Amino acid sequence: MPNSAVPTGQRTPRRISWDILRVVAIVAVMLGHVTHQSALLHPELSGYPFRVTAQFGASILLTISAYFVCASLRKGSPGRWLWSRVARLVPVYLVAVLLTYVVTRYAVTLFNGQALPGGIGGFLFGVPSEALNAGPVPWYTPTGLDLFANLTMIQAWSFDFQYLDGSYWTLPVQLMAFTAAALLWPRRWRTDRRVVVLLWALIAVPVVIRFVVFTPETIPPALNNIFFGLGLHRLNAFAFGVAAWFWAQRRLPTWHLGLLLVATVAAQDLQMFPLHHPTPIDPERVPSIVGFAVMLILVCLAARGPDWDVPFVRRLRPVITWIAGISFGLYLVHQELGYILARVLLDRGVPGWLRLVAVLGAAVLGGWLLTKLVERPVHRVLTARRGRPVPAEPVAEGAPGAAPSQVEGVAPVSVGGAS
Repeated sequence: MPNSAVPTGQRTPRRISWDILRVVAIVAVMLGHVTHQSALLHPELSGYPFRVTAQFGASILLTISAYFVCASLRKGSPGRWLWSRVARLVPVYLVAVLLTYVVTRYAVTLFNGQALPGGIGGFLFGVPSEALNAGPVPWYTPTGLDLFANLTMIQAWSFDFQYLDGSYWTLPVQLMAFTAAALLWPRRWRTDRRVVVLLWALIAVPVVIRFVVFTPETIPPALNNIFFGLGLHRLNAFAFGVAAWFWAQRRLPTWHLGLLLVATVAAQDLQMFPLHHPTPIDPERVPSIVGFAVMLILVCLAARGPDWDVPFVRRLRPVITWIAGISFGLYLVHQELGYILARVLLDRGVPGWLRLVAVLGAAVLGGWLLTKLVERPVHRVLTARRGRPVPAEPVAEGAPGAAPSQVEGVAPVSVGGAS
């Protein structure tokens, strides 16, 4: 069959199928955090008209990101490509961290009936007074150490650090994956056969370490920190994204992709629910695993099948494309800040269905502002090349030829988790 690869330097037309996948994934993450995860962390935040317990959106965004790493990295200098990714992700992340820290410090002291020392230093870094009227589970007040750990993206490397937002774990993992891809891509060792061996290793080795060499209960704390700090529990999602790209280029047979899909889903099940296997089929984890498997199949269809530009989708295209374009900003602000807004609305007697609409609407607004005011302009400035005009807007994330700007994953339960 003919090779479907696009000649180097040419940009393929934007395909709506990728935007649809990204929107489905980010919406699944948001609904899971707002309707399900929030009540696990803060029992008072319940009463929504439904609960979304399926956790698959974050991992699918990792898969899509890996696919577009392959699609975009081959088109230019690896160093310039990596800098573009860093310039797109890191500045807006740092702004989101600072915003979340300040808002959380202020809001939590009110929720818990606490007081902070006077002055800017006291507000930002002081020790709050004892909680006077906290709910069933007092809200955690972040510290200066937490701020430092989140700004430097070392949250997963010590139990002394707390995530300011449970979704933040994905960025350091993504940056490490991007760096590894940029370093490995130009090497002469990169034959198709060796890449396939590497993909199997990315899926199997973390499972062997965590469930054969050790168990989740016996793995040493230091090794556990390394395991999650390096994001080894989500390498399967990255691996399948690369596999999907090779399959789309007719460089991997369909039967082999099918085996990789089964292995990826099995590894996902083990890594996400290592302590929840009382029966071969646990109803609690079925929605997550089935959703993950279905979305992987859809990734394959988007990679090699026709675009999903049917009449119904065509009418919704502006909305789908817009949400996909602000998805990283949405991802950064929807969880912890969403919990805070939900608590404020709850204290004012707002019913669950209206709280859900308000929190989701505020997340969309916040994500758009963060994208418009920080992510895009800073990326343009940092990637501007002397003597070459800078485009008014960056290439839309998720389009073929552009690497998606964000991915998500599952954070440890103690910090909230991301679907």
